[in-house]
Amino acid sequence: MPKNFPVDEFDSVDAVGGRHRAKASAGTRLLSFTRYASVTVALSVAGILTLDTISGTSHFSDVLSGTTVATQSDFNANGLGVTVIDTTSRAGLASKVAHSLFAAGWNVLSATNSVLLAKITDANPAGTPAPAPTPLTSASAATGSEASVGKTVVYVTTPQAQSAANQLLKTLGTYEVVQSNQYADPITVVLATDYK
Repeated sequence: MPKNFPVDEFDSVDAVGGRHRAKASAGTRLLSFTRYASVTVALSVAGILTLDTISGTSHFSDVLSGTTVATQSDFNANGLGVTVIDTTSRAGLASKVAHSLFAAGWNVLSATNSVLLAKITDANPAGTPAPAPTPLTSASAATGSEASVGKTVVYVTTPQAQSAANQLLKTLGTYEVVQSNQYADPITVVLATDYK
């Protein structure tokens, strides 16, 4: 193999070409970081505002205005959840009661207008609802007599919920409190035709 190559234009290059930068100082690097951080914050804020606008919520505006989300300790009975179920044909009754309870400081989980309270079980294929538990007052529990059907009842799951339900009755009115596992929420208000 020959070691002598003909002379061409690449043999006449004197120095290394291209752009060479001086090493960046600490101030230049800090300025560059600040620019990137401010662009990131601006894009994040724009994204959050866009999502808030699209979804119809105002979480970001709540943060800017200083409003905070309520915590459990902000509610009565340390935030114990209350569910309202309307078994009457009065339109909007559950919503009205739920709003009044919330205004009084109760943690309202849901409000439902429902004529059929209980689940239809496989043992009952005819389509008729299973009956709700019959509430017993302390007097009727001793005698074994059942309370009359069609009365507004506050169902609770624990003794702690029972003491909270007694406080809730100050807002709701004088109704019966029954401890039962019929409903999953700590306090469930079942409105009947006697509710005023």
